[in-house]
Amino acid sequence: MIEAVNLTKRFDDIVAVDHINAAIKDGSVFGLIGTNGAGKSTFLRLASGILKPDEAVSP
Repeated sequence: MIEAVNLTKRFDDIVAVDHINAAIKDGSVFGLIGTNGAGKSTFLRLASGILKPDEAVSP
């Protein structure tokens, strides 16, 4: 399971991901939709460990 609690990522003055909460259960199909610049790729980079969050609560 992947769980994100109050996940936030900033790039200088830009807030790319703002207090995201998500729980992705094992074996489920998960998709992210949104406009350009909504933070979809940033969230995936945070979830995979490529980026480190500026704020998060450890589950």
